[in-house]
Amino acid sequence: MATIQVLLDESGAIVGTTQGPDSASGESAPEQVGLVAGPGQQLVEVEVADALLEGSPAELHTHLRTNLLG
Repeated sequence: MATIQVLLDESGAIVGTTQGPDSASGESAPEQVGLVAGPGQQLVEVEVADALLEGSPAELHTHLRTNLLG
């Protein structure tokens, strides 16, 4: 299972998703990455099967809309 961040707009539509790196390495590697919600937006973290992250973004968004976000 993987934890991802999902950014939703005012109507609950998915604006974007991100998954932080498991481990950063090297001098220029970021310590942490993530999304920031703007006015009227909401940021949620959800767990998804690793296999979902191997497919297309469209497949992931469809799965999130139907199974996780209601």
